[in-house]
Amino acid sequence: MKSPKIIFHPFALCITASFILCGCVLRTITIDSEPPGTMVYLDDEPIGQTPVTTKFTYYGTRKITLEKTDIEGRLLTKRMTIYEKIKPPYYQYIPLDFFSELILPMKLEDEHYFLYQLEPAEEIPVEERQEEVLKNATELKERLLQHTTH
Repeated sequence: MKSPKIIFHPFALCITASFILCGCVLRTITIDSEPPGTMVYLDDEPIGQTPVTTKFTYYGTRKITLEKTDIEGRLLTKRMTIYEKIKPPYYQYIPLDFFSELILPMKLEDEHYFLYQLEPAEEIPVEERQEEVLKNATELKERLLQHTTH
């Protein structure tokens, strides 16, 4: 009885090798702040407290929001919102990205680090806050009365 012949087609060999030797790019963003322990939102999604590192897939402009609060939820620092443009490295531009993502037999790391200085929140006196709440309530009541009379 003859054993079956195994024929390696060059194209099939290339496809198999590309899956075995495929490279990839690990993209990370690290966000740090002064003071540390600030809550970070990336594109309006909470990702943790500084310093925090997260993976990402796509380059472009990202919305980063930072805020530090006390246990009761009061702001200790001014809320900061920044739009950071994350630019790709040269090997992530077409057509080089094909090789860096699929062909190169090594893992590439693309790390981005951002450090932000937050300013302390201004303490508003209790009387001033009460006055603001009463003013807002009066304005709302007037608008409501105008709306119901029309």
